[in-house]
Amino acid sequence: MIRRNTFFLLIFFFITFTSYNFSEQKNNASFIFPIKKIIVENTFIVDSIKLNKKLEFLKNSSLFFLDEKSITSVVDKFDFISSIQLKKKYPYTLKILVSEDIPVATKIDGKKKYYLTKEGKKINYVEKKAFKDIPTIFGDYKNFSSFFYELEKSNFKINTVKAFYYFDIGRWDIVLKDKRIIKLPVNNYQKILIKIDSILDEYSFSKYKIFDYRINDRLVLK
Repeated sequence: MIRRNTFFLLIFFFITFTSYNFSEQKNNASFIFPIKKIIVENTFIVDSIKLNKKLEFLKNSSLFFLDEKSITSVVDKFDFISSIQLKKKYPYTLKILVSEDIPVATKIDGKKKYYLTKEGKKINYVEKKAFKDIPTIFGDYKNFSSFFYELEKSNFKINTVKAFYYFDIGRWDIVLKDKRIIKLPVNNYQKILIKIDSILDEYSFSKYKIFDYRINDRLVLK
């Protein structure tokens, strides 16, 4: 009987103690593992100092009872952030690993200018030195993601492109920074992308400014 009473007494104290810890922690943020340091990592585009300042409100709140929704509400205001990963470094440090959206082109819609990622995600435009030379898209961009995928797959030198022009019939023109123009057909342009770099680099083709592939199995040079 004594052993049984002792057993229940221990359970009572365990439940009481545990309940006290959790309830008190919710009411008193500094009770256990208060955040003293916030580290933002993996930022290339986003201003990590600015983001860190926006998260200052987390200081002295509990690392154990982290309010992830409040962090998300702040992070969502930074256009270039695609996702974050939170790492708790006990006892006092919160590390935030940032994944960013990388623009591959700009688009002007009326008076508004914005960035586009290769997945077709639109990002509000702000002047960024790192993206001053990325190409501009003219015309509809709805098919841009699939087109860009083919460019990457063919190892096309995207850094040589000044602009992409999309035409409603379903084809693209590529304008290079050296002012040469590649006119692609509507269909089966993938095989052209694979070999176009070698043609552009060929000295005998250097005098031509227009490489017109719109006629099936023909290259018209101008």
